[in-house]
Amino acid sequence: MKRSLRGLSNPTNLKRFRNWMDRNCVSEDRLKEIDVEAEFGKDLSYNEAVELAINKFPTFWKMEYLKEYMQRPKQIIFVRDLVEKISAGRIQVTYRKTPKIGTYYVIENRFKQKADSSKLLIEFYQTDRVDAYQLTDEEARLAGIESAEEIRVLFERWYGTPIPPLYRNWFRVKEDLSPNEIVA
Repeated sequence: MKRSLRGLSNPTNLKRFRNWMDRNCVSEDRLKEIDVEAEFGKDLSYNEAVELAINKFPTFWKMEYLKEYMQRPKQIIFVRDLVEKISAGRIQVTYRKTPKIGTYYVIENRFKQKADSSKLLIEFYQTDRVDAYQLTDEEARLAGIESAEEIRVLFERWYGTPIPPLYRNWFRVKEDLSPNEIVA
């Protein structure tokens, strides 16, 4: 069985991302300054690539798109245990391959979503680039994991070995959503 290509390694996703860049860049000259292959890893999803582009090159994109992007809540997936810790205020950061900006609905499962899948709305307000191999136990606990060693094991499972450069994305819970507040 042939495994399908994921992320930007899939030519369809890469083309979609390049089309997004063409539509939303302030000028063709600015777009020529970006080396897509060097700046964006092939393992990034389309949405991760868009977020990284906005964060790395904030002055390259049309203001009307940036305003709309920042105001539109997106989805972010956390495992159930971490969702409960976020709701209780015990988690302040998430470590991801891309910087996160804006507002996100927190969901537990990408595939089995129910009407109440989005129970939290979080807002990212700061991003730092980090080396996963240099994280301390205290930094791991910011993300709801007890030790640096334990979080590195998770990173290797999720992102492979060696662990790629990561971003520490600081967030705050914007609101707990009751079922009638959830927008599909």
